[in-house]
Amino acid sequence: MMKPIIGVTGMRHKLPMTLPGNPLQGVYLSDDYAHAIAEAGGLPFVIPFLDTIDNIQEVANCIDGLLLSGGVDVDPSIFDDEPRLGLGTVIPERDWIDIELLKAVRAQGKPVLGICRGMQVINIALGGTIYQDLAHEWNGTIQHAQRAPRNHLSHTVHIKPGSQLYGLLGDQDRLRVNSFHHQSVKNIAPNMTAVAWDEEGLAEAIEHTGDSFCLAVQWHPENLWRSHKQFLGLFRGLVDEAAVDRGHF
Repeated sequence: MMKPIIGVTGMRHKLPMTLPGNPLQGVYLSDDYAHAIAEAGGLPFVIPFLDTIDNIQEVANCIDGLLLSGGVDVDPSIFDDEPRLGLGTVIPERDWIDIELLKAVRAQGKPVLGICRGMQVINIALGGTIYQDLAHEWNGTIQHAQRAPRNHLSHTVHIKPGSQLYGLLGDQDRLRVNSFHHQSVKNIAPNMTAVAWDEEGLAEAIEHTGDSFCLAVQWHPENLWRSHKQFLGLFRGLVDEAAVDRGHF
């Protein structure tokens, strides 16, 4: 039986060149995302940096679910803010494709999972805002950019009982996660709600308040699931929802 196709956004990557001419550009995605989707029963499809709405719509038509992956900072002009101290690299074409894909997939009622930057993109696209740099805009002292291996569990998060996230992570209301970010959700978008927080109250996960599967986490479960199996539940949730919506299972 056909596996659900999960489209995954990637990072912009310039290929080093030894020959004359402009550097080649492409899409880059860590294997961990693709392997997590495959382990959960889906078929990962890395989405190239297309540049027309028609092609974005065609991609949305072809995939069964969408994973918005991590990456560089989001351009603050998208949520009507000025660039502030601590803002890092922004790539406008990545912001555009992520947001347009999200809109197209959501319009079709297909499931979406956001990871790290993906959580921020979802929140912004649906009407929320973010902290451009926690060091300058947040009073907390918890380290959110850990200096440890990517599969190391760094800080604690508290999960709302009864939420989708709670069920996907095995009905746990407290666990430790890894952390590699300096931006974070600030004002939660309409129709979204925070369902996980760190010890200081910073939102660590959001999900849609209705029946649709639109969920995002600030940590990186793709780096954790091999050694901490509960985190595979996030990918299973996305794949299972995509399968049900398209009648694969």
